[in-house]
Amino acid sequence: MALIFPVLLAFFLVFIVSFWKTIQQILKFRKYDDKIPGPPTHPLFGNVATFKNKTTAEVSQIFRDTADECRKMGKNVMKYRILGKLYVWPLNGKAIAKVVESTTELNKGDDYEFFLPWLGGGVLVEGFGERWRTHRKLLTPTFHFAKLEGYLEVFNSESRILIECLEKYADSGATVDLFPYIKRCALDIICGAAMGTKVNAQFHHEHPYVKAVEGFNSLAIAHAINPYYQSDFIFWALGLKSQKDKFLNTMKTFTGGVIAERKAAIESGEVEKETSKRKMNFLDILLNSGESNMLSAEDIRQEVDTFMFAGHDTTTTSLSWMCWNMAHNPDIQEKVYEELVSIFGEDTNEDVTTENLNKLEYTERVLKESKRVIAPVPAVQRKLINDMEIDGITIPSGANIAIAPLALHANADVFPNPEKFDPDRFLPDEVSKRNSYDFMPFSAGLRNCIGQKFAQMNEKVMLIHILLNFKLEPMAEFKATKPMFEAVAKPSNGIPVKLTRRLI
Repeated sequence: MALIFPVLLAFFLVFIVSFWKTIQQILKFRKYDDKIPGPPTHPLFGNVATFKNKTTAEVSQIFRDTADECRKMGKNVMKYRILGKLYVWPLNGKAIAKVVESTTELNKGDDYEFFLPWLGGGVLVEGFGERWRTHRKLLTPTFHFAKLEGYLEVFNSESRILIECLEKYADSGATVDLFPYIKRCALDIICGAAMGTKVNAQFHHEHPYVKAVEGFNSLAIAHAINPYYQSDFIFWALGLKSQKDKFLNTMKTFTGGVIAERKAAIESGEVEKETSKRKMNFLDILLNSGESNMLSAEDIRQEVDTFMFAGHDTTTTSLSWMCWNMAHNPDIQEKVYEELVSIFGEDTNEDVTTENLNKLEYTERVLKESKRVIAPVPAVQRKLINDMEIDGITIPSGANIAIAPLALHANADVFPNPEKFDPDRFLPDEVSKRNSYDFMPFSAGLRNCIGQKFAQMNEKVMLIHILLNFKLEPMAEFKATKPMFEAVAKPSNGIPVKLTRRLI
């Protein structure tokens, strides 16, 4: 009995130490609970109760509904507070402009801290500074338009393998969930085009890297919205720290193997070592920089992990939702197909070329509309260094600003009847009526997506091969699968479709 009091006191002290920073932040931010529009906020817990027992698909809808409510009240900013973290969402292009155009407010938000053991130091999550500028400048040539053409061979070859993997479903008429097939193809493309390495994920259906990325992303959002998980002690005690470490080990082991394989191939003479950066792929540029001591081995690993994750996950999500939108809009799907046939011809074995990609017009608009209806990346964050005024409201330093296509793209004031799939929203005359930041699936400003051209070309090539070979029919209602609020908006119940061979 004599030990009970000291033990309880020890646990209390551990709890206080664990939450001390959070307590300080609560005291700072609670004064803004009534100054910034948003749902009612508990003085201590903030809006924690709003997200209790909610799936990440439900979280996405909560944010969209709150954005609609605030706009109806004439507000262009909304806020949520989770304990000591304040999240502010500008709700239209004009409101977000000050953030994306800033040359100083470029630090990533609080929730990116969860990714630091995995991607920390890479251009995605690294804080803005000389290190970030050096890495960004080093990697930019990898995504130059002239360089992208060299990736087409891998885009085409892996897309053909995807078609081969899907043919059995067209023959049998069975329902297929396209999402995992697209995901494995996108991973093979990243490894082949950017890393010069073949991993054959399309034939390895339980690839541990894919599973680890999915698990890590789910754990990240759970950590962000669950107040208990934000205590390092509780996170550890529940076994979640061990789970996170297991995911990290799997992901780092895989990318470490990719790096080692490419390095060995170059050193053995199996592949010729390029001397011109214009001819090097992503990984070769990093390895070359490592040799010249510009990057450490850990720097190289972090950048490879960043590109592997961002490159395959966002493309997978974007193309998956594009296929779902096509399946539910057969008239639009047919118009896309007709344009593809007019440009690429009837031979499905022909390679997609840069010249022909540049002729796409209607398909381009459809791709943009798909990214508007469901943004592949629902939101990214910036953490303010200084106070900032947005739409007449002062946002305090330390707050997280959400650059959120999830909310921006669903703005009925900008996109009337936003639930309707309408590619004509992207006709030049319509685009000219909007603020340039009302639609930005790849963010904007100095921290825009460095690989967006790569991702767009990759997605187009895969889509062209799919639609030239198959007609897509939905095997569930549109909202039977929903975008999840994670690092990428993966579908909650996959992309279940029926494939019918095109009769050419």
